[in-house]
Amino acid sequence: MKHALTLALGLAALSGPALAQEFSYTYASPYTETHPYGQADAEWIARIEEQTGGRVEITPYWGGALISSREGVDELAAGVADISYIAPIYARSGYDMNRLTPGMFYGYTDPQKVLNVYMDLIDEYPVFEEELGVHVVGYNVGTPMHLLLREAPVESLEDLQGLRIRSAVDFVGPLAAFGAEGVTMPMTETYPSLERGVVDGVIAPYEALKSLSFAEVVGYYSELPHSRGAYASRAVNAEVWDAMPDDIKQVFEDNVEWLSLRTLELAQEAEEAGRAYGEEQGVVFNTLPDEVVEEYSAAFAPAIEEVAAELDAMGKPGTEVLGTIRSAYDAE
Repeated sequence: MKHALTLALGLAALSGPALAQEFSYTYASPYTETHPYGQADAEWIARIEEQTGGRVEITPYWGGALISSREGVDELAAGVADISYIAPIYARSGYDMNRLTPGMFYGYTDPQKVLNVYMDLIDEYPVFEEELGVHVVGYNVGTPMHLLLREAPVESLEDLQGLRIRSAVDFVGPLAAFGAEGVTMPMTETYPSLERGVVDGVIAPYEALKSLSFAEVVGYYSELPHSRGAYASRAVNAEVWDAMPDDIKQVFEDNVEWLSLRTLELAQEAEEAGRAYGEEQGVVFNTLPDEVVEEYSAAFAPAIEEVAAELDAMGKPGTEVLGTIRSAYDAE
């Protein structure tokens, strides 16, 4: 089944009389209820409870009270919670298709296009869910990140020469290809590092201008896209899922698309608020020509092709999935 997801997110009508609560589940998230992901979760929990006629009750535990980002899949599989937010992309190892496929979306700038392509892959390749060992009921797609800079904008790739940029590991190679040094450090250490000039910039989304107060310590936001791909983000413990009645399972299944799109919608609202805050603080925004973006994106290819070959060697469809993602990109 091909996906053509939209952001039309009307509530499904509920028919029949409300029934007494029969099933009680816990939900765990490393995020707070006020975070865009937490907001989407809270709305989703209310939908599940409503659309099951009150038969299901879900008790949320926010802010990492039960589960962590890095070990969330293992913790859910072990029964720390019945349902939880998961982020296999942050795992140190394992979950190879889930962890490594997001990097294959380099160059993509439209997160909904990323989500559409990813959902088609999920339909076609059962390995994505099989290697997690939990039942996935929602997906995330990251909005693109760009360059936040202290002293001057990046207007060409030559401007990267000599800069020290706080970066995720996946972006270190492309930065180095154009003479910049990618520095890995916790995001919590990035604000003081920018303030003191330890780094010249950071790769981050618009929302970080507000949520992490980066607008206070950078003067420029250069829109050189770094795609974050998509990944499984909410799941049910396998034993809990197997024990659910089919009609309850169907309600969860019917809301996979809704939750994925609502999460994206709220994330985009946070992006808009972050950019507006940056403008209020005097941050200067600039775009780069399409040909510059394409040249920069091409620097991601060699490392990603190696990743795909490593997946192939594990008996997983790395090169095949990479080909599908790049073909969809070329067709834009």
